[in-house]
Amino acid sequence: MHFFYSKTDRDASQSDVLDEFEFINDFGFEEYKDIRQKPLRLHFNKGIEICYVTKGRYNWVVGDKNYLLFPGDGFITCPWEKHGSPREVVDLGEIYWIVIQPEIFSKNGIFKFGEWSRLSDSDNRLIGDVLSENSNHSILKAQFLKALFVELHKEFEQKEFGYYQRVCNIVEELLIKTVRFLQRRESTVIKNRQWFLNFESQLKNNLSKKWTLDEMSYKSGVGITTFTQLVKEHSGYTPANFLIFLRLEKAKKLLDETSLKLTDIALECGFYSSQHFSSTFSKWVGIAPFSYRKKRIT
Repeated sequence: MHFFYSKTDRDASQSDVLDEFEFINDFGFEEYKDIRQKPLRLHFNKGIEICYVTKGRYNWVVGDKNYLLFPGDGFITCPWEKHGSPREVVDLGEIYWIVIQPEIFSKNGIFKFGEWSRLSDSDNRLIGDVLSENSNHSILKAQFLKALFVELHKEFEQKEFGYYQRVCNIVEELLIKTVRFLQRRESTVIKNRQWFLNFESQLKNNLSKKWTLDEMSYKSGVGITTFTQLVKEHSGYTPANFLIFLRLEKAKKLLDETSLKLTDIALECGFYSSQHFSSTFSKWVGIAPFSYRKKRIT
């Protein structure tokens, strides 16, 4: 199965299907099986593009951000966001896509779907704000998109009584559910960021403690696997290395601002001994603690 309705693209299978829908520029489903892959340069759309992958693996880029999409993943871009394949060809697989053109949509979030839509002014403002501020274009595990794409195609094919209104409703639902997904994700990001800051504070206040992975995980209130993922996501370090990083940051501060002996600094920062402190500091900072202090003084 494949279909492609478009108002502008010459490759469209049926060019007149979308004529009565001023808010849809393109709608299609393609099975890319040919080893002679279809060219796809980086491009802009005259609307909001939403994609959904059913088979294959798609490399995608928006600006300087790269994404890897798997079956069950979706993707969204705004009109001003240049995007496409980094290799300038479509990867082998299957993908749905739609380009929705609001009456008004600007980078500062001003948004109006159009007179056809039943959404309120406040709903329009919310959609504009969420989409214009979104920085992560992937929609992972977005099976809700497939069901809506399938239903939308069915309406176009069968054109039963009331199909114009049904198409309007489905397009609205596509945006509503996508915006809800992005809102939940942003809420999770904020929650996880606060969790990390609380965890970091616990460590900073108890650097002399001989922390173990189990103890850190228990104190943070999540399981070890989730704990490790969250710490790496927010710090770039494994939990053990993040602890070392914090200890060394405090050690630098003490070397800079106090005359404490290296042994005292080592114990206060949670190192086993001055030798352990010196070797770890030299390995991470590239200079011995004594030389670091001497260099800062001079």
